[in-house]
Amino acid sequence: MYIYLPEVKQKKGEAFDYMFEEKLAESFDDFSEGGTLTLQVSVSSSADKVLINGSFNAAVQTVCSRCLENFDYHLKADFTEAFNVLKEVPAGSTPDSLAAETANMHTVVGDYLYLDEYIRQLIILAQEYSPLCKPDCKGICAGCGTDLNNSSCSCNMDDEAIDIRLLKLKELKQR
Repeated sequence: MYIYLPEVKQKKGEAFDYMFEEKLAESFDDFSEGGTLTLQVSVSSSADKVLINGSFNAAVQTVCSRCLENFDYHLKADFTEAFNVLKEVPAGSTPDSLAAETANMHTVVGDYLYLDEYIRQLIILAQEYSPLCKPDCKGICAGCGTDLNNSSCSCNMDDEAIDIRLLKLKELKQR
């Protein structure tokens, strides 16, 4: 995903709208399980800055933190960023190295604004730390590993199964 800057710079201050649709597995190594990305970006230019404003929708394949089942996690986020434009392209630069520099330093070198690394970081930041397949996910049994969303387990949780460090809490409950 890139934007050709000379056409944006010609129309000083006027915004150009771009839309990208990508398969995450083809564009990003971090999302090899699959998923889709829809990106809408509005780009404008001032003297030495490129301003981007947009939003993305992504469906990322992830694992539920309770039941360990795969599910599609839907993300949506808006973003606004200003990138400084540098005049010269460093010798030996590749699109991947320019994309990493764009995302990490918020600089643009040359005629293209590469968005791949910047968008990858936004997708990662938009994800929850412990995603759930559904809000009332019951998880798995700690004793036998049965998925409690699909069936109940036959574990006998008696006194022997209680951690000895928690026995005092059981005594408080019995009072």
